Amino acid sequence: MRKIAVISLLFLSACASKSRTPSAAEVVVTPPPAGALTLDQALLQGQDATIEHLKGQIKAEAYTSLQTREPAADMPQSIRAERIKNDDPNKKQQSAFLRKFRGWSSHKRVTHGGELVADFNCDKALESQALGYSLELDFPEAQARDVSKQLHEKVLGCDNISKTESVFRLAVFAIQQNECPRAMEYIDKYPAPPERGMRDRQAYLKSFCAVTTAENTKANPLGGYGILVSNFQTPAAPVQWYLDTSSGDADWDRLLASMIKATEENHPETVQYLASKMNLEKFRSLPLPFQTSMLVLMSANGADLSVFQALHKYLADHPDTLTTSAASLLFPIRYWKEIVENSKSADPILVKALIRQESAFNRTARSRARASGLMQLIYPTAKHFGVKKPVQLLNPETNIHAGSEFLAQLIADFGSVELALAAYNAGPAMVRQWQKRYPTENIDLFVEMIPYTETREYVRLVKRNYKIYQSILVKPQVLGANH
Repeated sequence: MRKIAVISLLFLSACASKSRTPSAAEVVVTPPPAGALTLDQALLQGQDATIEHLKGQIKAEAYTSLQTREPAADMPQSIRAERIKNDDPNKKQQSAFLRKFRGWSSHKRVTHGGELVADFNCDKALESQALGYSLELDFPEAQARDVSKQLHEKVLGCDNISKTESVFRLAVFAIQQNECPRAMEYIDKYPAPPERGMRDRQAYLKSFCAVTTAENTKANPLGGYGILVSNFQTPAAPVQWYLDTSSGDADWDRLLASMIKATEENHPETVQYLASKMNLEKFRSLPLPFQTSMLVLMSANGADLSVFQALHKYLADHPDTLTTSAASLLFPIRYWKEIVENSKSADPILVKALIRQESAFNRTARSRARASGLMQLIYPTAKHFGVKKPVQLLNPETNIHAGSEFLAQLIADFGSVELALAAYNAGPAMVRQWQKRYPTENIDLFVEMIPYTETREYVRLVKRNYKIYQSILVKPQVLGANH
């Protein structure tokens, strides 16, 4: 019987401290009706029994296009993912400024920065903020640091621009200079926007100055920052997730029926394809029991990226609905046997954490940078670790062996897991540049100074994955993997 992976009940103990009382704004989920299949039961009983249960309840008809070249041909536009257009003129203009300033000499950047400070008005806020970022190319030169700080401080007085990143940069560099009162002044005067990730980062920065606030109890416990500051633990009366086949919308019901049929006929690639086409924002607004049914099917068929994208956002918005079984959908134990057997030089749990972030366990994943496979390696790197042909990177064992050897080499070179992860994402040369720009003995603080948002978040999220998988997996014991 094909089974859905079950995660140890140890998971939530990694996040536990004090219990908390749900606020009026938090979601209250009604108990499952009599005879309903709970998520715990679905994960324990296995895929075949769960499919039989869903088949007995679903009333919609599956797509007739499932076995054609375009399985999603019958999917209506109303539930399809929408292309997100980046039409923000401010972002485009700031990107243009960043490109321009990058090509300038250090002297020209500092000189122009001084001119902007002396003759500042909010019409120049975008240019000033962009130059404040660009001057970091010249750190740790004192004049560049001073002018960058002055530019960001000028921006804080303007309402025509997002001030959040300027506040964070000012606070981080104040902490680096052992000026915690100054850092707290920035953060308290200009609080982060309501997005939970921003609030979690704000709370995390305060922790560098030994400041603990009520923000910590509101953190997303599965966020890259939230898991470091959250006081969350399983509620005294945990929410019971259960499966249902009625969404209240015939179009979504047909999509569920189609996933059930594709799963029953052992076509995981079809479920993965359908999941990639659906509108996740609209999906997250559907009744939770219906979402649960689809999430179980997507997880069983390896559509992990769609599960992660849908469920992480839902739990960030509704942290009081988090249960161990819901978390198990976010942190599957796929490929653990292969990882243990092929990670001879690196910590297999760290490799597992990295794979979740790099490829979401999609062994055929390819990036625009031509990185391939579970650990997203490019062939010029992989060939130094025994890979003879690019196509071999799609083999899980080969990819894991080469990737874990590369990761182990980076850890040995940099002497730090955090620096090695940054180098894995942005390249060793870039990390060495950052080490020169942002000198500090505090590795966690260094991570917050990384100017690439993608790399900074990457390091945090791999560390989050690692912390969670440490409570789930036992090394070097080989556990069964769900493929």
